[in-house]
Amino acid sequence: MTQNSPATPSGLNEFDLLNLDPVTGTPPESRLRDVKAANSIYDTLRKADEKASSNRARTDAMFDGAPPYDQRVLYSTGQGNRTNLNFGEAQRYLDVSMSAYVDLYTSLDKLMNVKTRLGEAATRQDSDDIIAEELTQMLREWPEFHSSYLRLCTEFTKHGVGVAYFEDPHSWKFRVCGLGDFLIPRQTPASEEYIEVACARRQYLLHELYAFIKNPEAAEKVGWDVEEVKRVIIKNARTSGRNGSNTYADWESTQREMKNNDLYTGLENTTVQVVHMWVREFDGSVSLLMFSEETPKSFMFKQTRMFEKPEQAYVLFSYGVGTNGTYHSVRGLGHRIFNHVQTSNRIRCQMLDSAMMSGAVMIQPETQRALEDLSFTMYGPYSILSPNVKVIEKAAPNLSQNMIPALSDLQSQLSANVDLVSTYGNQSSPYRNNLQTEHDLAVSSRLTGSTINLFYASWARLLREVVRRAVSNPRRDERTKAFFARCAERGVSEQVIKSIDHNKTVAVKAIGAGSAANRLLALRELNQIAGSYDEVGRRNLIRDITSERVGRDLVDRYAPANPEPRMTVDAKIAMLENQAMQSGQPVTVLDSELHGMHLRVHNPVLQQLVAGIDSGEVDPMQALPLVEAVFQHCSEHLQYLSTDPSAQAQIAESKQLLQIAQEVITNFNRKLQAQQRKAMEAGQAEGQPQEGQQAGPSQTEMKMQEHQLKMQIAQQKAQIEMQIKQAKADQDLALKDAERALKFSGNVTK
Repeated sequence: MTQNSPATPSGLNEFDLLNLDPVTGTPPESRLRDVKAANSIYDTLRKADEKASSNRARTDAMFDGAPPYDQRVLYSTGQGNRTNLNFGEAQRYLDVSMSAYVDLYTSLDKLMNVKTRLGEAATRQDSDDIIAEELTQMLREWPEFHSSYLRLCTEFTKHGVGVAYFEDPHSWKFRVCGLGDFLIPRQTPASEEYIEVACARRQYLLHELYAFIKNPEAAEKVGWDVEEVKRVIIKNARTSGRNGSNTYADWESTQREMKNNDLYTGLENTTVQVVHMWVREFDGSVSLLMFSEETPKSFMFKQTRMFEKPEQAYVLFSYGVGTNGTYHSVRGLGHRIFNHVQTSNRIRCQMLDSAMMSGAVMIQPETQRALEDLSFTMYGPYSILSPNVKVIEKAAPNLSQNMIPALSDLQSQLSANVDLVSTYGNQSSPYRNNLQTEHDLAVSSRLTGSTINLFYASWARLLREVVRRAVSNPRRDERTKAFFARCAERGVSEQVIKSIDHNKTVAVKAIGAGSAANRLLALRELNQIAGSYDEVGRRNLIRDITSERVGRDLVDRYAPANPEPRMTVDAKIAMLENQAMQSGQPVTVLDSELHGMHLRVHNPVLQQLVAGIDSGEVDPMQALPLVEAVFQHCSEHLQYLSTDPSAQAQIAESKQLLQIAQEVITNFNRKLQAQQRKAMEAGQAEGQPQEGQQAGPSQTEMKMQEHQLKMQIAQQKAQIEMQIKQAKADQDLALKDAERALKFSGNVTK
């Protein structure tokens, strides 16, 4: 019995798996005796799964568009012309559910969050974010990730259980299958810890299998039987998925071939059927063995205690715990809607038959000869039937009183069962508020809370194992090498990456639980309280809102993750304007400029001048003209920018700086005026000028007058330029009005 397991699942006896030594009580080296015992376990599990395989095949057929009636039975009973259609209702429900799962990972910048142990707390968060972003990119660049994820979600949704497993202890690339290809004993509790033996059937292409033994010496060291692999490749390679010596009924493979229209004909890839078998040892570890599905002579691969714990070998996604807490009692969407959808298809088929019957002319031949000679001839406005034939008068059935109400009730029950219909208020009422409308929109593409939590519980375990393998694998593939290289370019060393605490690796949950409408509603509510967030929180919120509108790939165009402002041509122009103002040249502000960018370049210059005057490091007499020029220039930019509601933070910061600069200018002018008054009083005390003689201006007064004159000239020049531009704009507008008037008068004349 395995540790942590309350009981051994039924179907496994002492011959199949070895037990403790009855004399010494010591565990065996491996619980699996040989390949014969492994093949016996596989056949037993496959035969025990026949009934469940048949049920899953029927469900798959419904999703694949199979009609509700067996067409062969209809032909044999003389009903070959009866309507027999699948109207795709099941596939529509599956598409809605799958769209939610696709949204779960396409709407995220990072699929997981990691925690490292090295570095200071202030910089550790940045390193964690970089590692998570690069791991996400590594996964998304893997060509099979999208298809594997979709198949995993499909199996999880349709049948209730999806499986992700690893073929070796190092590679982070996982494989996906359902319970049709992953066999476990019946009555196994819904947890990986209770799986004592598991089998997964996989088809290998010839070059894939040969790659394992390409280097025979290295292959034998890790557990490969090179000669057995060669024998299997030569003897068991085939192009049909169903031929062979197996005696069980492989209903699901048959259904897949019917779906692909290649049940009896068609060219397939040459493959080898290989069975992966995981066996739980007495110490809790898991051994991996591989053998051919047909006529195995020995194990192709065997490594005892290959995995320390089950989740390093496989992760099962369960839609719930079923009726008795076992994997085989779990049912997915297909089981929940099967009877409803099949009944709905039959009712619709009968409605079409009734409609076609009501639109046809009912004719009754009186004799067999009349039936054989039945003809219908048109002579102008007359129509002639053959003799001994009469037309039966009939009334068309009233479908609105029979089938349509039943069909409507069936559809409402089905929608309620799969949680795709709103129960908020009266949907037929035209008076609906925004909350009701948003709620109805949200339920059309959402996942229930229990379903999303069950999925994320397994998804987090799978991502945790993927991260562990990608980080700790000594044999790195191309994508893992690229991951480490990208992290190094962004300043995260390999030592920091290897310090990840894997127990704290979690999956990032998407806002809205797979519903774009729910996500928009949540972001809208958060935006209302954005003022209480810090700068980082507000920036992240803006980025999430932008990403929802334009997509994850274009979000950096509008709200880059890097908080540093982006430089543009206006930034270079603003730098040149700083140089011009320092040389005493006036600079005009145009309404077409990027005023926020200009202020980000001009404000530091103004702030530096003001700080220098306050500290006494800068001569106020020399710096004041430049301060006044930059002050006037920034004030004009701020006036234009004040109309932008999205730049309130920058507007407030610029206003505060301009207020300080204005105080410095005012205080210096007052101080200068006080000095002038003292100088005049001192001159009067020394001696009054003679009658008719005026006192000459001091050097300070001359500088002030010169500065004021320059400022007046600059302001007059700027006003003249603005007047010229305004006059030109008015002239252009008048010309356009005159041109439109001429065109209008010409049209009226015509």
